[in-house]
Amino acid sequence: MDSSHLNFSNQNLQNRSFKGLNLNGANFSGADIRGCDFSNAQLKDVNLTGAKIGQSPRVFVFVLTIACVVAIITFKAVSEMSFGVLGRTPEESAWSYSVALFVSLGIAGLCASLKRIIKENSIFYRLTTIISGAASGALLGFYYGGSSQGNNPQIAVISAVFASLVMAFVCFKFKTGFVRVVVAVTGCITNYGFAFLLSSLAFAFLSIPNILLGSIFICLTLFATASTMFCLLQAVKEITSVGVTSFKGADLSNAKFDESVCNGYNGCNG
Repeated sequence: MDSSHLNFSNQNLQNRSFKGLNLNGANFSGADIRGCDFSNAQLKDVNLTGAKIGQSPRVFVFVLTIACVVAIITFKAVSEMSFGVLGRTPEESAWSYSVALFVSLGIAGLCASLKRIIKENSIFYRLTTIISGAASGALLGFYYGGSSQGNNPQIAVISAVFASLVMAFVCFKFKTGFVRVVVAVTGCITNYGFAFLLSSLAFAFLSIPNILLGSIFICLTLFATASTMFCLLQAVKEITSVGVTSFKGADLSNAKFDESVCNGYNGCNG
């Protein structure tokens, strides 16, 4: 392709796809290529001096809106279920639901926080995503499925199983940034719920007083709180990495970059 026809300098090209195209010798100097997809493109001798690279404002606002909606939906469910099990004892018929809630919160939150320290694109990274998504789906399915039918426990359990399977399939099948954002946000909220329940147990044992068990649960509460912070950082990372300029698999031989704009492909997915 004649490079003279590939002059994109100072143009607004946000969120466009150049995937797999032959753009050798193209001029993108001063262009706004935030959110553009250059995956597997031929970019030999391309001029990217002064180009704006990263995530476009429109995509950021859209992803942030999704994250906020997911956070509100999850927070409502986790908060009401957590407050609902406070004071429950093993003698009560609802005790099994309390244990299930405690375990589900722990699994969803812990797996989501592990994503912060596990190498991306590894099998363990995908596995923790699937497990965390499935556990969060079960929690949301149980709450919203049950509450929509007058807190019917049978419907709640069926909804929990269905939502869990759906979320596991989505996390396994799709590797999009939106899925990672949802898992990170729900993981942050479930970690909060887990920390809350652990702290309530800590205060309950300390009031007996049982110093040993109280101290153990205080340590676990601190651990869950730290996990919440890990998930929050992961959520911010996922939100700001969706739809960034992608050079994955592109041939950038002799490409000209402005260090102040994209030093070491900073802000780029490639």
